[in-house]
Amino acid sequence: MKLLMHMCCASCAAGPVSILKEKGIETDGLYFKECSHQSKVSKSYEDKIIKLSKNQDVNVFIYPEVSDKLILEEACFDTHEVRIKKTFELGKELGYDAVSTSLLVSPKLDHDYILSVGLKYSESFDIPFYYEAFMLEKK
Repeated sequence: MKLLMHMCCASCAAGPVSILKEKGIETDGLYFKECSHQSKVSKSYEDKIIKLSKNQDVNVFIYPEVSDKLILEEACFDTHEVRIKKTFELGKELGYDAVSTSLLVSPKLDHDYILSVGLKYSESFDIPFYYEAFMLEKK
């Protein structure tokens, strides 16, 4: 299976990527640049995603392009839903078998909400949403 994962940050993505690789699931990532008002933080997060990409041999798309300010503002408005939707759009466009999100690593986030968003776009884009409560995994 070839999976495209929305990656909120390198810290959250590292564990799930390792777990998926151990299961034989080929995983690529989609990272969203942070909002422009957080430029120093954004650059640090982006650098860490690039490092994760190299260390774990994972292809990571960085989105959006700097010139696409409207998309950047939209992605900052409703972080979870818009970013998951954009991941499904790219997943569909590039022919991935499934889509997931590193948000599932957090015990602080509402997994029912994330699952409902994933299933909604799974139906819209006709791509399975891969759900796994990564925070519960024991190594």
